[in-house]
Amino acid sequence: MPNIFKYATSELSQDAMIAWLMACAKADENDGALREVGQRFFRFLLERPCNNVERAVLDRDGKLTRYDGHGLVSDVCVKTQYENIDVYCSATIDGKQVSFVIEDKTGTTEHSNQLERYKEIVQSDEIKEDYLKLIYLKTGMPFDWELRNVANDNYCHVGASHLEGFLNDKSVKAASSDLLGQFRAHISASASWQGQAYQDWNMSLGQVQYRFAEKLKARIEGASAGGEVWQGSNIGGGHWAQYRFGDHHLFWRMDTNRGHLRMMVEPGRIESNVDPRRYRAAFREACKHEGQIPKWPRLKSNSREMSVGAIEYPYPDERTIGQNIDAFLDSIAQVHERFLQELARLRADDAAS
Repeated sequence: MPNIFKYATSELSQDAMIAWLMACAKADENDGALREVGQRFFRFLLERPCNNVERAVLDRDGKLTRYDGHGLVSDVCVKTQYENIDVYCSATIDGKQVSFVIEDKTGTTEHSNQLERYKEIVQSDEIKEDYLKLIYLKTGMPFDWELRNVANDNYCHVGASHLEGFLNDKSVKAASSDLLGQFRAHISASASWQGQAYQDWNMSLGQVQYRFAEKLKARIEGASAGGEVWQGSNIGGGHWAQYRFGDHHLFWRMDTNRGHLRMMVEPGRIESNVDPRRYRAAFREACKHEGQIPKWPRLKSNSREMSVGAIEYPYPDERTIGQNIDAFLDSIAQVHERFLQELARLRADDAAS
């Protein structure tokens, strides 16, 4: 039998699955196993932490607090696309009225202030809940910056690996349901793929690029304080990430379709007495000193951005760094520091001549 989630891959399909899991909590006595699945799913959601608060919920004053409700879930009312909220549910748990807001994502990210708006909608409706549980459920690979933004809005993150853990619970696996089995296989495959992508440091993925750029920034920040990590997409759909330093006119750049890490400069922001080709000379000397063999992407002298030089990933054909990420970071940090030293020397020579 083909797995339905090979075809039902949209967020709407996943919304329906999440709503179904919650609705299972009110199954009749003849569906005791599925009822237990639904009850456990509520407890699983309630246990998710946020901002170092275990089992985090918002109270009536909008403050993040801990709620230990593990009792019977009843009076379940679940809706999809309620006021544009992907999945909304109200329920009674241990005599308390608890509302759930679930923003469900597969491959997209939060936008247009969605999370704050949905929270305000539920807080201002006619239901006066005791607690509000905010969930950001994303089965696709999230960006680190995305998860920070989610936490800032007091949403608890549920990812593929978390969901996989729930679906592999013995009592959940005991329920005889082809739908559950297919969803479990789909989520497990997604969680495994995401874990492998970070194990291999697959730089064809924007999420991995961004995390590498943050690690690079942390490794060399002492040599260039005030740097920033930027992330975006190309017109063709590929991702890029940049670690910008040196008043932001210099940056290390990663691209989906390239098997190397590029050093780049914005020529228009260089002082008039500095020849942009000096940057290439400094990069060459830095690589030579640190035992790296640089690549030389095509020089675009009239471009807004100019490639200074590049260093290949350990496995450029697969655009991966591999598990020895620390050694590669150390090498790049050494080239970076030496490059700044060489650049300062060459610029001083230019100014003196």
